[in-house]
Amino acid sequence: MSDKILEVEHVRKTFGGVVALDDVSMSIERGTMTALIGPNGSGKTTLFNVIAGVYKPDRGKVLFDGTDITGWPPEKIYHKGLVRTFQIPKVFKGMTVYENVLTAARGNPGESFFKSLLRHIWRNKEIEISNKAIDTMKLLKIFHIARNMSAAISGGQMKLLEISRGLMSDPKMLLLDEPAAGVNPTLAHQIFQFLRKLREEQGMSMLIIEHRLDILFDYVDYVYVMSRGRIVAEGTPQEIVENPVVIEIYLGEA
Repeated sequence: MSDKILEVEHVRKTFGGVVALDDVSMSIERGTMTALIGPNGSGKTTLFNVIAGVYKPDRGKVLFDGTDITGWPPEKIYHKGLVRTFQIPKVFKGMTVYENVLTAARGNPGESFFKSLLRHIWRNKEIEISNKAIDTMKLLKIFHIARNMSAAISGGQMKLLEISRGLMSDPKMLLLDEPAAGVNPTLAHQIFQFLRKLREEQGMSMLIIEHRLDILFDYVDYVYVMSRGRIVAEGTPQEIVENPVVIEIYLGEA
């Protein structure tokens, strides 16, 4: 088994005449929390979308857990074990928090038309998934709002709901797009403390986009910096803080 769980090799993506990703390469160590930072418009979310299968790159490739997943559709990548969350949580607003969490479970035989007719096949799986949803909500401290409609919960609770759904699919790796955006500092630290616990106890690998560097750098192992569609720096949080190129990017675009 390779030490690298995710490898991006010379990826290029354009939209018309605009170059969004320009020869991007990076590799993520298995079982680490890695940050992807940069000013707005630097290409971070586009890179996420290429990795997760929303966009197909014009050139280059993406390898996940030793398999070339370049151009795979998002649902196939999800079933491979690479799961993403979104900067703006995409919840089913007409469903409760509990029902939202249930939707992310994989391998339910009740989703098959013919198997759904045979109650003895799917009943035990339904119980298993329900118990797992309850445990996941308790872990993320949102079980007390399980019966609330998802449209009525706070932005921070929606972030936790997104992470809960990600965990329901038993991922090998999470792509987290600004998990602390729009939440108060106390909750932001709680979110990152939970993510670090996942890494330490379950060996979960993560790639995280986040603008709140003062919080982010307390938790991540390694950092990639993007600017104008390219990776311009990489290193430990301390190395990035002291990197003159990174300082110039953030001061120049502040």
